[in-house]
Amino acid sequence: MDSSQFWLIVSIALYMVVMLGIGVWTSRKIHDTHDYILAGKRLGWWLSIGTIFATWFGAETCMGSSRTAYEKGILGVIADPFGAALCLILAGLFFAKFFHDKNYKTLVDYFDQRFGRWAAGLLSVLYIPVYVGWVGAQLLAFGIILNSVTGIEPMTAIIISTAVVIVYTYMGGMWAVSVTDLVQMLILIAGFLVLFPILYFEVGGFGSLRAQLPPEMFHFWPHQGSTLDWLMYLQAWMLVGLGSLPGQDLFQRLMSPRSAHVAKWSSVIAGVLYVVIGLFPVLMGMMGRIALPTVGRSESILIDLARAYLPLPLIALMLGALLSAIMSTVSAALLAPASIIGHNIIPFFYPRISESAKLQWCKSGIWIIGVISFFVAIYFQNVYTLCTQSWGILLVGVAAPLIFGVFWKKTNTAGALAGAVAGTVSWIVLALALSDDYPTHLFGFAISCVTLVVVTLLTSFFPRSHSSQAEIG
Repeated sequence: MDSSQFWLIVSIALYMVVMLGIGVWTSRKIHDTHDYILAGKRLGWWLSIGTIFATWFGAETCMGSSRTAYEKGILGVIADPFGAALCLILAGLFFAKFFHDKNYKTLVDYFDQRFGRWAAGLLSVLYIPVYVGWVGAQLLAFGIILNSVTGIEPMTAIIISTAVVIVYTYMGGMWAVSVTDLVQMLILIAGFLVLFPILYFEVGGFGSLRAQLPPEMFHFWPHQGSTLDWLMYLQAWMLVGLGSLPGQDLFQRLMSPRSAHVAKWSSVIAGVLYVVIGLFPVLMGMMGRIALPTVGRSESILIDLARAYLPLPLIALMLGALLSAIMSTVSAALLAPASIIGHNIIPFFYPRISESAKLQWCKSGIWIIGVISFFVAIYFQNVYTLCTQSWGILLVGVAAPLIFGVFWKKTNTAGALAGAVAGTVSWIVLALALSDDYPTHLFGFAISCVTLVVVTLLTSFFPRSHSSQAEIG
């Protein structure tokens, strides 16, 4: 180990200590599940914007999109950052006020009121694999970063990151996540603002970049594409753009601000900020094809660029930026399913469970999801693919019941359940039968929507067991 690696490891250790300190400090604010899941609905502008932005700006946006842009250009990263930014803006404009005015703690609470206990139970189960995959992708990226910069074995790095994030999320819940998210957002932006100008001048500006790369690297939509190409393009927008709308992590961030107004515009502002800052790793990945044309491991292209062009103190800053992006996402992705486990799944089987027991199950859920995700991280090697596949589950199974449930009064329990099951099953069958060149997520979502509408209309003449108290209109 040389001196530079030693000081980078020291910097990382100090960073981890600070994050743990925030967890200890915020744990004093936790008295019940309302505090643990929603931070007592007391978040102001800065914490609200910071936690929405930092939660989503994770490994797939930094490591995954830079790698994909390095290989495929802009058309390869439509899902993230562009689709993700679209989702945040849509959530703010059309869902934030509606949900914030309710007393829900999880999105499953909405499904329970709208479609009944059994429908909510089924939909809640779909959330677990989504977040296990998302956390696994972040841990994989963490291992890649530390191994590239410090020489620490990826397995050791994954164990360290898993332990630290589990501990501070376990202790402080949404309060810890929100405060650390704000700190991590600022570090992330600072890191990109340091590296990007250096690379910009290194490659000679955008004009030189366009001249040295193939024209298709800059295409924002399919040029002379087939019908299948356009369907794949539409799927890329919808995968996160609509598929993440039912995300429990996003729901918590719409519910936690102190008012519906703050929730609405925090999400919109975070969405705009997301696409602006999200272009940095995309463009830096493309610049990497010129600055480091012989790089052998494009998953770590941002780290390779930082090591090639920055002095040690700024490498530490860039490393902190990437770790911030990952840790903020991991903490949110742990808290979201843990909240559902403690607040919805366990009470489903034990309806008389006490509030204190719910809180303990929420905390235990952090460890459960963290450990499972650790093993997922060991077996997967592509950050971007693991993330997008995880979010695809919500698109095919949960998006239609949410969207139709909110905006179409006639949607009933039978339709919602049929849509969720049909979308999920059809996607699994199509994914097994067809190659990755086909938009199986898009097909699954379409089947989910059609099934929901048809079954709702066919069963509408039967008495409805649940009134439409929880829809707009």
